[in-house]
Amino acid sequence: MKCQKCKAEIPEGKIYCENCGAAIQMVPDYNPVDDITIETEEKSRDFLISTTEDHVPVTSVRSYCRKYWIAGIALILLGFSVFRMTYDSVRMTESVTSDMQFLSLLEKPTFSITPGMYDYSTEVAISHAEHNNGTIYYTTDGTTPDERSPIYRSPIQINEGLTIIRAVFIRFDGTSSEEADGTYEVVFDYPAEPVFSMAGGTYTQSFRVTITAEPDCKIYYTTNGEEPGPNTRLYRGSIEIPFGLTVLQAVAVDEEGGISGIVEAIYNIQ
Repeated sequence: MKCQKCKAEIPEGKIYCENCGAAIQMVPDYNPVDDITIETEEKSRDFLISTTEDHVPVTSVRSYCRKYWIAGIALILLGFSVFRMTYDSVRMTESVTSDMQFLSLLEKPTFSITPGMYDYSTEVAISHAEHNNGTIYYTTDGTTPDERSPIYRSPIQINEGLTIIRAVFIRFDGTSSEEADGTYEVVFDYPAEPVFSMAGGTYTQSFRVTITAEPDCKIYYTTNGEEPGPNTRLYRGSIEIPFGLTVLQAVAVDEEGGISGIVEAIYNIQ
């Protein structure tokens, strides 16, 4: 044993140092740092032993941390991808639903005559491919047709002027078609008024009056003051004007039924 003070050798059994006279400390001083150091070394040893028994190299601890970090990044990317796919799927579903709602409308009714301008009266028939499974409703006053509108049963007469036809087909299950509409304008090409060979006035002797009109037109006339038309006398030759007062009126009617204005002459033969 050595003296803790002078480091001299102390014979066994002595309780003081013969060299410096210092008392010998039989129990060493307690140092808690030594216990902490020892405990740390034991835990490190146990960890090394456990990792060795589990066949995990000690140097792979950092590798584990790196792998967990990479796995976390991968999970974040995967979550974003799933969210994106879900979002796109919802948008596509909404788009398909909207398209299906649009496609659910039936085809619009069809008109027998193309809308446009005509110079004669005509009739327009309305049809639909599924006419046996529903009803056609129409209007001619510009309003939107629905189940409260007139039911189409026969062709619609188109006379002189402007006519707007709007029609819709509604199936018995309530499914409606697209609306069909057509604008028809009838403007008659009236023939010119007939022409008399003698102007009206006072004369001293009787004579005959010739009436002329445009080609392919018929002339109808009266001499009793009534309005001439297809139901009055048909002009076939010159008309004799007798003594007295005569009111001669005439119209021209073309092949399409167009009627000219009335021409009139008053003759007074004295």
